[in-house]
Amino acid sequence: MGLFLQLLVRGLITGSLYALLGVSWGLIYNTTRTFHFAHGFVYAITAYVIVLAMNLTLPLGLSIAIGLAAATAAGCMLEYFIYLPMRRKSAAQLPIFLTSLGVMFAGQSALHLVFGPDTMPLQAFSEEIFIVGPVVFTNKDLVALIGASALIGLLFLFLRMTKAGMMIRAVSSNPEKAIFIGIDSRKIFILVFGIGSLLVGAAAFLATLDTPATPHIGLNAILMSFIVVFLGGVGSLPGAAIGGFMLGIVESLIILVLPTEYKIVVTFLILFIVILVKPEGLMGEKSS
Repeated sequence: MGLFLQLLVRGLITGSLYALLGVSWGLIYNTTRTFHFAHGFVYAITAYVIVLAMNLTLPLGLSIAIGLAAATAAGCMLEYFIYLPMRRKSAAQLPIFLTSLGVMFAGQSALHLVFGPDTMPLQAFSEEIFIVGPVVFTNKDLVALIGASALIGLLFLFLRMTKAGMMIRAVSSNPEKAIFIGIDSRKIFILVFGIGSLLVGAAAFLATLDTPATPHIGLNAILMSFIVVFLGGVGSLPGAAIGGFMLGIVESLIILVLPTEYKIVVTFLILFIVILVKPEGLMGEKSS
């Protein structure tokens, strides 16, 4: 029972990061229909900016702020200078996706060229261990779980309670009608790229508390973003959040019966079963 509780808590911590990755990418995809593979590059570059800022002995709060500002700026620039010109030329989804894929791998190669293959840990603050019954966790785990969950909650409140959030939901649900009532979709697209990139930057910081930055960390992040969004249901941000927590818990508990190297196999098996049984995802709506 003790091992089960320990793995459950670990799954919740991992799942919170998966959920944050899912809603950050899902917000962009649901609104713009852009298969934004370069989201992984934004994740990676944020981790490096924060680590480098900390290495320059800047305060933790300032380092995080610089990293999140870099993430937001990177996302907005990708939309304004790459995706928007392609849409103006009526580019199909495939060329946009291939361009995004190119940005991702070119950025990954640039990070490798500049910083080398070595890991760069984030020396944020000393680690403290907490023991609650049979469960052991650290202050870093607590920050990751609370931080990711809070950001997801704030995003949902923003989308529900603010004028900008309502415009984002309008463009996401019916782009043609949104344009008809006077909503400038170009500004909304830049806004969601900024918000989505800010969130993935936050996920990068929270993950780097425990896992060092490497040139390839963005690839795993974007892979998990896709899986979580399609597992929860394309078009449903709550579905992405639930899918992220569910996936994290299942990946953790599977260690009870299988070796850890089978974790990625189980991940894709879960996605395959969900798509087979419910192609629209756990909370997605069937297309009419």
